[in-house]
Amino acid sequence: MTTSSISTMRAWPVSALAVWAAARDASRCAPDDVLHTLHDYAQAHEVDGPSDDVHTGDVLELLDLVAANAHVAVRMPAAGDAQGLPPGTVMDSAMTTREVLLIDDRPAGSDGPTLALGLIARGTPERCRWELNRLTTAVAVDRLSSDLPLGELEYNLREAVGEAAQIIAGLSGARPSTPADLRDALAAMTEARRLDLPPHDNPRVDRVLAAAAQIDAIVQLAGVGALGVSGAQSTVADDRLRRLTSLTRTARTAAINTLITDYRR
Repeated sequence: MTTSSISTMRAWPVSALAVWAAARDASRCAPDDVLHTLHDYAQAHEVDGPSDDVHTGDVLELLDLVAANAHVAVRMPAAGDAQGLPPGTVMDSAMTTREVLLIDDRPAGSDGPTLALGLIARGTPERCRWELNRLTTAVAVDRLSSDLPLGELEYNLREAVGEAAQIIAGLSGARPSTPADLRDALAAMTEARRLDLPPHDNPRVDRVLAAAAQIDAIVQLAGVGALGVSGAQSTVADDRLRRLTSLTRTARTAAINTLITDYRR
């Protein structure tokens, strides 16, 4: 078995599909650009639809489904924070994949609660399987796409970067042999959490996503034992790490939904 066959896809495939599909429909990128981006996630893509009312034989039809609808909203739920998702198959799947795209597949202009579709992605760099399931509880997707203002979140992230660095500085135990090793590890983890975006006109989105990726990487370094953290130290830092992780999920969700909304205007 090759190394790539047991590795996971790059982070945030659902978010990438959503923003690149919106950019395509806003004529901010070519259709080939979208396909190239998806190929960066996996060499092959398969789509499973929930029933006869949704025909999604391939990824091109999936892109059309994401585009031809009333509203879409990305959510990134975690234990204790469902981000507005009702209980059911979609929420359970999203908890394991860490992201879902809610699709109000009614005609443009429709508002209010509906039994939306939930799109998740699973796979490896060789093959990505896109799964669509319809919610069994109605949600207002248009409301879920309106998150906290990016300006407030950007400020909170600036504060959080310093806090995350302090957490690492306060943890003793085995560390990479030199500061350069720590910087390299942090850079690699940050890059793995980066989301490539289509051309757009909102630099705050870039800043928010970059800060979220950096904080995620710091939290990962502190939380998975990469720094040789003792059990007692991990317990002390755990609440702070969870709060930082929650902030990055909220900020990343808001940034992606803001960009999608900008494209769809």
